Amino acid sequence: MKTIKYIIGLTLCGLLILACSKDGEMGMPGEDGVDGQNGEQGPQGEQGETGTANVIYSDWFSSLFPDDITSTNYTFSVIAPDLTDEIVENGLVIGYGRYTSPTSADIRVVEQLPFSLFERNQFYSLSFSTPPASNSERAFISLRSMDGSPIGEPFFEEYRYVIIPGGIPASGKSSIDYNTMGYKEICTHFDIPQ
Repeated sequence: MKTIKYIIGLTLCGLLILACSKDGEMGMPGEDGVDGQNGEQGPQGEQGETGTANVIYSDWFSSLFPDDITSTNYTFSVIAPDLTDEIVENGLVIGYGRYTSPTSADIRVVEQLPFSLFERNQFYSLSFSTPPASNSERAFISLRSMDGSPIGEPFFEEYRYVIIPGGIPASGKSSIDYNTMGYKEICTHFDIPQ
């Protein structure tokens, strides 16, 4: 008797499962609901960091130092028309020197100025002048001996500068210190071709 009840129960369950199939026609789509009201305007966000769209960089330019400098200091200048009083007061100018290895053109050394090359007792620096100076809108690359002896052969073959215009002063927050960033970091940050 239990077996007959069991078979009847299984048969009824099977019929119920078959009866619940989704073979019917799709109904008509309903109407769209009413759009909700817009929320209140949110508070003003904090001032973002200064953008990088106005960053100016020079091409690499060849050194104008002689091959063998017999004096204790030497300076050459290049025209830098983007150097303004505004940049000097509120921005930043970073100079770099580059040297290519004589054994492989793939090996290049780039250093930020000022730079001391102790092996040769040489000190490299970048300075600049803006109007109304007589030698205005120029960048000056200077090289001097650190021990008072003749300079000899300069190390760097090429130079470039990067001008980062000033923006809104940081208000208690830590801002980026570009002077501590390496050359590749600066190029990546400002999308400067190396």
